[in-house]
Amino acid sequence: MTDKDKYTYSGTFTGSQFGGPGSHFTQNVTTSGRPADPNLGQLQALLTDLMARVAAHSTEIDHPERAGRDAEEILTEAARPAAERDTGRLADAFRRLRDRLRPIADFADSLSKLADLLTKFLPS
Repeated sequence: MTDKDKYTYSGTFTGSQFGGPGSHFTQNVTTSGRPADPNLGQLQALLTDLMARVAAHSTEIDHPERAGRDAEEILTEAARPAAERDTGRLADAFRRLRDRLRPIADFADSLSKLADLLTKFLPS
């Protein structure tokens, strides 16, 4: 992969948005009228780091764009107010992401940190 093959996407996304080999996942989540969950910034940073690793290993992962969709779904669902959050959807997106990245040992640390943080978004 060369520098010209790298893509960076940032902004507010609606629906599935992910570039392809060499892409970089960044999403800005803003809220209005209610305080943001203090864990949301940390979740976004972990997902951004994870997706940078996915981009670096995109040739070793089947359908890296699907991993991007899963990461986007996790962030979007976690950004919802707790009363509106679909915890089943959040857990399913994480499970799919974990399963897609399981073959790549590099992801174990990021996935572990992500799983620990996601427990704060899921009911006990």
